[in-house]
Amino acid sequence: MSDTRAVVVIGGGPAAVSAAVEAARHGAGVTLVAEEAIGGRSTHASLVPSKVLLHLVGERRVRKVSGRIDADDLAHVIAEMGRVAELEGARLAKRLEDAGVETARGIARFVAPDAIEIAREGKSARRERFDAAVIATGSVPWFPTGFFGDAAAAGGGRPDGERILAPRHLRTLRDLPRTMLVIGGGATGAEATYAFRELGVEVTWIVDELGLLPGFDRELADSLGDVLMERGVKLVHGKRVTKVVRSGESVTATLDGGRTYSAERAFVAVGRRADTARLGLDAIGVEIDTRNGAVVVDDTLRSTKVPSVIACGDAAGGAFVASKAHVEGWIAGRRAAGLDAPRVIANGWVETVYCEPELAIVGLSPQRARFARRDVDVRTVSFDESVKGALHGVGVDRHARGMLRVVCDPETRVVLGASAIGPHAAEVLGPIAVAVRAQTTIEELGAAGMAAPTFGELAGIGGRS
Repeated sequence: MSDTRAVVVIGGGPAAVSAAVEAARHGAGVTLVAEEAIGGRSTHASLVPSKVLLHLVGERRVRKVSGRIDADDLAHVIAEMGRVAELEGARLAKRLEDAGVETARGIARFVAPDAIEIAREGKSARRERFDAAVIATGSVPWFPTGFFGDAAAAGGGRPDGERILAPRHLRTLRDLPRTMLVIGGGATGAEATYAFRELGVEVTWIVDELGLLPGFDRELADSLGDVLMERGVKLVHGKRVTKVVRSGESVTATLDGGRTYSAERAFVAVGRRADTARLGLDAIGVEIDTRNGAVVVDDTLRSTKVPSVIACGDAAGGAFVASKAHVEGWIAGRRAAGLDAPRVIANGWVETVYCEPELAIVGLSPQRARFARRDVDVRTVSFDESVKGALHGVGVDRHARGMLRVVCDPETRVVLGASAIGPHAAEVLGPIAVAVRAQTTIEELGAAGMAAPTFGELAGIGGRS
């Protein structure tokens, strides 16, 4: 009998691939079970297509006629989404092949704490035993009950892809409306608002009582909102949308309190849930967080009830962001292979909103610190304190905002987090993410010799200011 450790990974997205490859690299026999093409929804339906759109818009690689892009340019954008998604899917599949990971297409369901059953269309179910199972099934859109009102029958209680859109419908766009409602104040809503406005669409962005980009630095999030409004976005905030209804050639959103807004189309991004409902986890005693469908895990990513089950990325809850998924996939793969791995720390990943200006956060913000009832010191640096910032017009162009806020403990001086708005904000926070992980002091951060002139040197300036 082989003593090779048997690992199954459920999912086909970046977190699943990272977990499978890392476990296989360390001698485990790995089977990855994917319901869809390798790359998953992240690659083929949501994250990659949206980032292609944002990249082309940001690089000004779409031509606007009379303030709007024409049909040929839109067709080019859609084709580019497909091209990049296919390349990324092929790259991930090649990683699995090179690592010796066996892939199986089908739907996995737990039948025991050490076994799953793989259902395959037109074939008999296959049983797979494991020493460790990694759940990396990602997430799916979530909508409140009755959100689509009487129109639910036409769209199955979900966006219909014609007048009412979700992120996965970006690749099916064939034309752009004159007017658009964007519903949802998170990163996806912000990015959609920015992209559609830059493409020439009149956008009304509806944000609930939690405000713009809850969880981000409030001052910087409001600054992004100001820029978008200066560019013509109509911002409606303070009330949640209770119903979205299609009627003929328009869509109407009703807010709590009864006020309505209408447009030719609506883009809905109000929330997501971990995609775990079909895995049969209740049958083996795995605890699920009823708020978001995620597996309840400890800081090693193991299920708190069934140690042979590990979850990562969206399936483990927390922020549903790609940076977290990549890191947790790697950690989960090591754990599944029986190796030591770093523990997960809260908010230890860079979250980014890819608008112009870009917005990013890692670790604590002043608002997160107040919520945790923790005293902090905050150091603020303007991007125009660097040559690179000046080259990008920060301090000159009214739309080119640029600010870094570094948070540290007032007694130990340990860096606890940072937020930034401006060009390449996410890359500015890269060194600070390492500092948070390593518990580096603010003075040690200031002593690091970042290249100049770069945006990266702003982290060092923040440590010295």
